[in-house]
Amino acid sequence: MRANKAFPSKYLKSADVKEKPRIAVISHLAQETVGQGQDAKEKHVLHFEDQKPLVLNRTNWDTLEETFGDSDDWPGQKVKIRCARTQYQGKATDGIRLEAIVPKPALKDDVNDEITV
Repeated sequence: MRANKAFPSKYLKSADVKEKPRIAVISHLAQETVGQGQDAKEKHVLHFEDQKPLVLNRTNWDTLEETFGDSDDWPGQKVKIRCARTQYQGKATDGIRLEAIVPKPALKDDVNDEITV
């Protein structure tokens, strides 16, 4: 048994997306107490439809803000959740990275497919 099975988490972890990235729709953003006892801190938590929530770090926040703008506009947006190597306290470790999925713009109505000779 792996540790992530023996000690399940309320929040999404890199091990959850290491083998296969996930596509998710953002439900809402909330401020929540994360951790227990003296380690408990208020953090931003991103909730998804049909997925565990994700405790947001600054890198993922910046990615979402750059693409979708103000956090009030994030609900309903799609993201790819993947595992990526990163540095934490000077050591290489797995982390979670979000990639914004931007819908392709609709084709303009005035497109003319006729071929003239």
